[in-house]
Amino acid sequence: MATNHGSPVVESESHPEPTPQDESHSAATGNEWQSVTFSVPWVVRGADTGQDAINIAVSEVGKRISAASDRTRNRNIEVQSLGCNDCNSRTEALLLVSKTALVGLFVTLDVQAKSAEEAERRARREIGPHLEDTPLTSVDVSRE
Repeated sequence: MATNHGSPVVESESHPEPTPQDESHSAATGNEWQSVTFSVPWVVRGADTGQDAINIAVSEVGKRISAASDRTRNRNIEVQSLGCNDCNSRTEALLLVSKTALVGLFVTLDVQAKSAEEAERRARREIGPHLEDTPLTSVDVSRE
């Protein structure tokens, strides 16, 4: 785990987007902005260090989801962390073997929807095609 003066360094990339529709339209349709978070595994090849793998994963996923339509906003990527119950420590969700890494990421984006289920479907439909053959596991849906 990379540290900076004893505290973990968390790589994150945020893509704030302007609201595509004005507030009166969302109120008229009954849609509310909902935040959807997916757990995303990302494979990185050719990484020399764990930090390199994290930087590459965040960059690659960021480029792909920035191509999502304007029906989303506030796209954010964070590295997942894993906790140890025995020693109360946390580490980044990263496995690096022979310059090939698996990095666990959280991808969060806001979509307009009437319910949590609809928000998850819309978010999956928006970023799924840009993360081809990558499982998207929903871990949280909440109102903005």
